[in-house]
Order: sequence, then structure tokens, then C-alpha cells
Amino acid sequence: MSYFTAYGALVERAGMRPGDRVLITAASGGVGRAAIQIANQIGAVPIAVTRQSAKAESLLVAGAAAVIATDREDIGEAALRHTGGVGADIILDAVMGPGLAELSRAAKLGGTLAAVGWLDPRPASFPANPSLTIHRYMSFADMVDPVTARRVAAFLAAGVRTGVLRPTVDRVFTLDDIVQAHRYLETATPAGKIVVTP
Repeated sequence: MSYFTAYGALVERAGMRPGDRVLITAASGGVGRAAIQIANQIGAVPIAVTRQSAKAESLLVAGAAAVIATDREDIGEAALRHTGGVGADIILDAVMGPGLAELSRAAKLGGTLAAVGWLDPRPASFPANPSLTIHRYMSFADMVDPVTARRVAAFLAAGVRTGVLRPTVDRVFTLDDIVQAHRYLETATPAGKIVVTP
């Protein structure tokens, strides 16, 4: 699901191409990590955004070309620095909320924002970049369209076959440790999926 969402938003809606500079919010999450890998598979430049500088190294290891940690730097200024002063071609945003106006400043004029989630439930602020094209992406519409679903499935299968797409697993628990797995999920900030094996 994470890979389908990331591909659908970046390629099907935002039209990501090789060389595009792609800013990915909530990059430590499932969709964010999938987006980093998909951008690399296509030849785009993934710039990961995280709230915690402690996660920067793991995002670089995951394939991000650069990481912006918002606990220590301004997202708009950092995005300009990492894009040679131009701004991101595409922003993949899973956060929304009142930070949307500031986030929109990280895009180039005429850039695109694909919103794939709403992790911040507060009302979204109006984008500060008037030339920004915004797509609200929900993967269900693409999943029920057989032509799009086949296209996405072919891309993802090729990525898995070549090893470019690799789901990130944070921890593995046995079914006997299911309570511990739930506690870990509730109290930690996993860097990938939590897997439970029978």
C-alpha cells in the first residue's frame, strides 16, 4: 500500500520525471521511505524531511540525497539550499495542517504538491506559493482502475525484482510477543514496518 500510494501520487498525479527534485515530508514513515526508493528508481532526487535530526542518518542510508530536519532548520531555506536556490519540483506531503503555507515556500514557482495524508489534523493553512499546483491523492481511485493498477503493479514488480524497492523493517516480533509489538508501536517512532511472524 505504501508503495502504491507513493507511486500513484508522484508519478500518476505529479508526473515525476528523472532529475526532478522531490521533497518528501514524513520521510521516516512507510509512504515516505517508499517515495525515496521510487524517486531513486526513476532517477529523481529525493530530499527527505523529518522532524527529528536523529533520523537523518537512517534516511540517508535509505537513499535520500539530502535530509532536512525541521527541529534544527527552516524547511524553505533548506529546500532552496538543496535545490540550488530554485525550490523543489514536487513536494509529497503526508502532513498538511498549518505548516502547509511554510512548506509551499519550498517549492519552485510552478511546482507541484501531492498531498497523500493528513498527519496533522489541524486545519491546513493556505499555500504561500500562488503558482503551486496541488493534487489530493487517494490511492483507492487508482486501485479500482484496472489500467492504472496494472501499470503501477508492473512498475513495483520491476523494482522488487531488481532490488531497488525494499520495504524497510524496523523490528520483527513473534506472534507470542504481540502485546510487546503493540507497545513498541505505541511508544516508539519506528523507522520502518513492524512485522509479526507466526
